[in-house]
Amino acid sequence: MKLKQSILFLLCCLLFSHASFHVALAKEAPETAAQVVEQLDATLLQCMKKGPQLGFSGRYALLEPVMKKYFFYSLMVKKSTGSWWRKMTTSQQKELLAKYITWSISTYAHRFSSYKGQQFVVAATRPIHKKYMQVIVHIIKPDKRKRVLEYLLARDQEKKLWRIVDVRVKGVSQLALTRAQFKSILQKQGVEGLLALLEEKIQKVTPNGHGPSS
Repeated sequence: MKLKQSILFLLCCLLFSHASFHVALAKEAPETAAQVVEQLDATLLQCMKKGPQLGFSGRYALLEPVMKKYFFYSLMVKKSTGSWWRKMTTSQQKELLAKYITWSISTYAHRFSSYKGQQFVVAATRPIHKKYMQVIVHIIKPDKRKRVLEYLLARDQEKKLWRIVDVRVKGVSQLALTRAQFKSILQKQGVEGLLALLEEKIQKVTPNGHGPSS
């Protein structure tokens, strides 16, 4: 009898371990580029629906962990500053990256603040030059009019995750616009001028110009 109980106990342990192993694998399964964008869109939709209730600081807090995970900010800043990035001190790089992230999240918290029946639909996904994935999203309004967003994602090999590096709005690359503006400021005013510009941008999209803690 004791032998049967021992065998039954071992079998239960093996089954439990097998199930736990598969659950762990499921949690660690890499997300596709489309799934990354869907996660972001779901958060944006939640942000819009709860916009007035959350206020700016609440929307910022909701968006921050998701955007930090899914936007490839370190690569975006490097591409936006070009050769200037290598000329900066480590301290300047850290400060610039921090301000860039704050500006980005603050902008989304400012723009996605109210809900009017919009739907986010992933319309297409395709590889670009082997290194990138493009995910096209339609924001569909109740009157069936749609706004098209084209996300460009690169693989973050360190985190084993697809991350957003650019968004095209009406066919215009937001990264290209940022790069052109940053390059102009860096040439005229240097790194300190760029840091001041980002601070100004943050103030413009935050309530009373007090930053994300407002």
